[in-house]
Amino acid sequence: MYTRLFCVSVNEKIADFSSENGDLSEMLGEFAENCAADGRKAVAVSHRNGKKYFKAGSYCGFASLIDGTLVEILPHTKGSIADARKELCAEFCRRCGFAFDPSGLDPEMNFMEYFISVFAGETMKIIKSGVLSTYASREENMTTVHGTILFPENIRRNLIHRERIYVRHDVFTPDRAENRLIKAAAAKLIKVTGNAHSSHLLKEALSFLDEVSKPYNIAAEFSKCINTRNTKKYSTTLNICRMLLDKREGTAFSGKYISCAQFYDMPVQPSGRHKAS
Repeated sequence: MYTRLFCVSVNEKIADFSSENGDLSEMLGEFAENCAADGRKAVAVSHRNGKKYFKAGSYCGFASLIDGTLVEILPHTKGSIADARKELCAEFCRRCGFAFDPSGLDPEMNFMEYFISVFAGETMKIIKSGVLSTYASREENMTTVHGTILFPENIRRNLIHRERIYVRHDVFTPDRAENRLIKAAAAKLIKVTGNAHSSHLLKEALSFLDEVSKPYNIAAEFSKCINTRNTKKYSTTLNICRMLLDKREGTAFSGKYISCAQFYDMPVQPSGRHKAS
């Protein structure tokens, strides 16, 4: 949950690099170093009149820092902050495949909260319509025979406990790649949202996905997600998961002091507006 918000447009000053800013300078400095190393222009250190300060680059999005600071970088427009946020939200929706409705956009909601609200809402749609399950092989000691008895292992484990039988059997479980990725994304976003409704939906989702395990290899999990008629309802939510968790997507940013960050390269056009690359 964030405690302070820096909202700026691209190429604008975010904060001074000074001892007064202490921890903020350290955190933004580390993030700026990561951005420079990756060649991605989200935040950079600049100099003016002999003073150092942090400046937004050409990337638009948000960075939530571990101390509760939220940095929001909006596209430059001739209109209001609400207009700039609307443009950024529309770009996010285009990328994830969500139908953007400008009339339903709360002008007071920052981009991070909009991002989270779309994910939470789409996740609950999946849950209410029924999450997909799959058959998985499981080995365990049981008191009755289910599936195949694994005789060597049964002898080793149950030589004394004759009332038990070690078997391998199939179970129908929601613990599949798509649901593991959604759980990982929900667990990440619930830590940074300050919106009560989104927090409630994410808690519901995590409670419902309690049986689902944590993914240990994100790339491997995404490789298991195949587009079929049955998984179509997962499309938008998984696209957001990719943007949030898959480094190959190029929109997620990480760092020692970053809780969550999402930026899009939106180069400035001659007219002063932005066009997504």
